[in-house]
Amino acid sequence: MKKRLFSSLFSGVLFIGLVFFATSCSDKNDEIIETAWNVENFTVNASEWSWNPLESRWEAVEQLDFIDEFIYESGAVIGYLFVNENGKEVQYQLPHTLNVVDGENVFTENVDYNFDFKTSRVTFMIKPSDSFQDVTAKLTYNFRIVMIW
Repeated sequence: MKKRLFSSLFSGVLFIGLVFFATSCSDKNDEIIETAWNVENFTVNASEWSWNPLESRWEAVEQLDFIDEFIYESGAVIGYLFVNENGKEVQYQLPHTLNVVDGENVFTENVDYNFDFKTSRVTFMIKPSDSFQDVTAKLTYNFRIVMIW
């Protein structure tokens, strides 16, 4: 009786193991999908920002070397801003909101980006919360654009 129970149990475990093995194999061995990426760094100097009166924001346009329609449609484009905080470099994902204290006045500036794969350009933006053309907002910023596909 014990031998028969052990034999049945062993056969059941073996059958389940074979089912798992057979269903875990794929017929698509020839399809290998690779992930690729490109990283581009930009420094926008304070003198490079220009005021866009229609959008009420500062803008700086830079050339992207590697963007194309495939990355736009099937990949990811992620922007980063580097800021020095307490003597240390900190990386923020865009958009990022900066709180600005000017005497008793406190307002925010939103730093953001957009890109156009047709012109291969990225536009960095500083949008003041009060939409005022404040020339002190034009600082030198370091950005990074990461493209993954």
